[in-house]
Amino acid sequence: MSTRPLSIRLRRLRAGLALLGGMLLLLALAPLIAHAQAADTLILVWTAPGDDGNVGTASGYELRVAQFPIDDGNWGTATLVGGVPNPTPNGTRQQVVVRGLTRGQTYWFAIKSVDDNSNWSGLSNVLRWDWVLDTTAPLAPLGVTARREGSDRDVRVSWNASPEPDLSGYSVYRRDTPGGSFQRVNGATLTGTQLLDTNVPSGSDAVWYQVTASDQSGNESARSAVVAVSFAASYAGWELQAVYPNPSRVNAALMLPIVVPTANSDHATIEIVDAGRRTVRRLTLDGLTPGPRTVQWDGFNDSGRPVSPGVYTAWLIAGDERHSAKLVRVP
Repeated sequence: MSTRPLSIRLRRLRAGLALLGGMLLLLALAPLIAHAQAADTLILVWTAPGDDGNVGTASGYELRVAQFPIDDGNWGTATLVGGVPNPTPNGTRQQVVVRGLTRGQTYWFAIKSVDDNSNWSGLSNVLRWDWVLDTTAPLAPLGVTARREGSDRDVRVSWNASPEPDLSGYSVYRRDTPGGSFQRVNGATLTGTQLLDTNVPSGSDAVWYQVTASDQSGNESARSAVVAVSFAASYAGWELQAVYPNPSRVNAALMLPIVVPTANSDHATIEIVDAGRRTVRRLTLDGLTPGPRTVQWDGFNDSGRPVSPGVYTAWLIAGDERHSAKLVRVP
């Protein structure tokens, strides 16, 4: 199977100080970075990909530079960069020095990798270097939430999208003890706005999360506010948590996270009510085991037709308990 293409990032070093510049776009690839020790020199640094996805060691690289944007059509006309090392095992850091550049001239870099069956990866993101350094970090992500999902120890962390125009992605950090340090959970930088953490340590009674945003120059934001998830064995009452995605399209399913109590969990319903207070869909919740659960609404009414765009209310009804959440369906 082909190795996956690399992703490029660029840094410029001068007088021993690391000044961040260039860009980083994390595709389903291994990241490439660059530093410069002199006015005409850059050091490209990357994380090695695997031979088969994220497994093993690739067989080779082809790094090219041009004074025009590189794409699949003109890849062969770009100049090969010499001195590129042989690949090391997946996840390790590598680098190559690019010399003879002209200050003030704009350059584009791109890279491909190849496996032992001569399968070439696709083209990486294309790095543009124009000697302008970006040292301003994005704002910390807002709207961070964390909730238990699926398995008793799976946690879904979500956050609002960053408005940063040159955003490259996000990182999620987890702390497993009250006084412990936060450690990064994800490997490659995340391009979406949620992460399902399936590796929570079994001995943790609670976990805490923070999220950061990074731009294409590699600047990482401050960490977000801390959110916590408890793994207490007892659940006192029913809960209807924030639905997602919200807003959602009329042809897409909607997830309704709930908490089923330890006691009195035999029967409940979720009713989807339109703005005119008419019930358009009733979902029966029978036989659910206690704890966090996710109910899916397919967006259809009780007649099997998709509901119209608009504002709706989801009501969780269980005995005397009633919990609601607003949801919006868009075309």
